[in-house]
Amino acid sequence: MAAAPGDEVPTPVAGWSSLPTDLVRRIADCLLDTNDVDCYVDLRAVCHNWRSATEDPRTDASDPRFYPRFWIVLDDDGAFQSDGCRVLVNTATGRFLRKQLPLPRHYYVVTTTVNGFFVLADRSPPQAARVLNPLTGAVVVFKAPVPRDASVAVFFSCGGTAHNLTVLCDSTRKYYTAVPDRESFIAGDINDVFYHYMRKVVVCSVYSNGAGWVSVAQSNVIMEYLLDLSEKLQIDVVKFFSLDPLGDHSDVRCFLLHFGGEVFFITMALERVALLGMEPTEKQALTPVKTVGRYAIFIGHQRCLVVDAAKFPSVEADCVYYTQ
Repeated sequence: MAAAPGDEVPTPVAGWSSLPTDLVRRIADCLLDTNDVDCYVDLRAVCHNWRSATEDPRTDASDPRFYPRFWIVLDDDGAFQSDGCRVLVNTATGRFLRKQLPLPRHYYVVTTTVNGFFVLADRSPPQAARVLNPLTGAVVVFKAPVPRDASVAVFFSCGGTAHNLTVLCDSTRKYYTAVPDRESFIAGDINDVFYHYMRKVVVCSVYSNGAGWVSVAQSNVIMEYLLDLSEKLQIDVVKFFSLDPLGDHSDVRCFLLHFGGEVFFITMALERVALLGMEPTEKQALTPVKTVGRYAIFIGHQRCLVVDAAKFPSVEADCVYYTQ
């Protein structure tokens, strides 16, 4: 078995190193199925035969099997601290991981992606971008300097193309995109409404690594639904997508949520929360969702996420939690 994260890798007992290659691979695949990539790395560290039976996650940094998918960084606000230790949680399994990251000692931590990648910048000019996979230690190097006011980021690779790093900057309401060999980020100008909408799309994981987040963010269907919803609620569309905390009782915020392969819409006021989904019909009208089953939803004033409540003993299923 693989060592627990952070523990010393045990010396295998006699015979373990001679386990059939197929069995070792099946164990490794089980770890990848739950995105416990750090345990996969520990498994490979046990002995030479186990390493030979499994693929090195550092060989191809674009292999999505080794991407952090269900992980979030709990102490994101402390990402600028210098101790190099971060706490992550797997929202699919409920496992917490305290990870020592040596690289941030040599780089600035700019931000983290919603799935757990760390966006770094060189401490020395021109402060070029780096993207760190905290589960494997693999780093993708960019030539372009990171925009100074980067707030949130998306990192993906599609169809064998180069890695794409997109950052959104709250102070300028712009987004910037680069690939590793590009000398600078390319800026995109959008209006305030669409910026806030795109930011909600990013932090709520409503994008696809396969097609890229922009194709989903710019979906005319979803945008039309949300504009129509804001009109029915008589809410100014800028405030509807705003990142600001709720004000008075007439204030409403909208969030997008992606789980189970579907996109949902959450409207939140001071004393009420509504979850809406699209009918599985040709009309695809928005309709209230009465239950989320075994899941629980957490909402903050800037982002929301969904977890499997069965994996978290202190979390009640089919509930919505609001955090300031």
